[in-house]
Amino acid sequence: MTQSLVVITLVVLIGSKRCSLQKPNTDNKRHDVYIAGFFPFGRGVENSETGRGVMPSVKLALDHVNEHSGILRNYRLHMWWNDTMCNAAVGVKAFFDMMHSGPHKLMLFGAACTHVTDPIAKASKHWHLTQLSYADTHPMFTKENFPNFFRIVPSENAFNSPRLHLLKEFNWTKVGTIYQNEPRYSLAHNRLVAELDTMGYQVLESQSFTNEVTTALTKLKEKDTRIILGNFNEKWAREIFCEAYKLKMYGKKYQWVIVGTYSHDWWKKYDTEFNCTLDELQSALEQALITDLLPLSTSIEITIAGITANEYKLEYDSRRGI
Repeated sequence: MTQSLVVITLVVLIGSKRCSLQKPNTDNKRHDVYIAGFFPFGRGVENSETGRGVMPSVKLALDHVNEHSGILRNYRLHMWWNDTMCNAAVGVKAFFDMMHSGPHKLMLFGAACTHVTDPIAKASKHWHLTQLSYADTHPMFTKENFPNFFRIVPSENAFNSPRLHLLKEFNWTKVGTIYQNEPRYSLAHNRLVAELDTMGYQVLESQSFTNEVTTALTKLKEKDTRIILGNFNEKWAREIFCEAYKLKMYGKKYQWVIVGTYSHDWWKKYDTEFNCTLDELQSALEQALITDLLPLSTSIEITIAGITANEYKLEYDSRRGI
């Protein structure tokens, strides 16, 4: 329930910043609180779908808080919007511009792209600013290294637990792994392998890749690896399952379990030079298990906003013009 969590988290963080107990508002004046927001929302920009999707939920969250008589009643929240273009230089410039102009910003909200989130998080700690990310899952953002950094999405490391439960549920004791050789995926993979070892699973083969996947997949096949755990981005996911189709590493004899925090219909987003057809890619993916975020709670309980998750979804879609 990512969007709904925005309401709760904003209240908790701002409330803890402002006061432990709100004093009566004797002058009936509400104090303005400004939050610096960082979103990639230009068309065709990396993670722009996420940025454009989160922005209406943030506006909805601000309205819910500002209109609620029992939450931060002495304050009025405002978001100071910025388009980072998923570009580190643009994002950092926006951060420093906001710190040195306009009203004082109490906290930061963002970003979606790690190469924007990272430098802002490193700089913001010198102002003792709380930063809340709505989309960045990079495992490097630990409490030890970034004590003022919080997020409403899990780290890539958090996806290890459900995958381990799947192995236990189906009694799969021998596995192989393949991961993209970048910190976002290698850090989570290394922790996964350590947990597999601790829990007594046998890792038949572990492969990384940088520029091509044929070698890594061939080695997994040579070791007769049938249960394969993967950590990689959606571009490489398309390449991997295309190559898996060619190597016949799919179907009843194989089980892929991958982390899939990808865009909608990601397997359909390939260029004209891609070496597989859509039918081939879908055949290779047919029985894959993909762990992803739950976008909206399935609970029918009333939330802090006084509405159910389904009622929230209707209001959110209305804001988006759906």
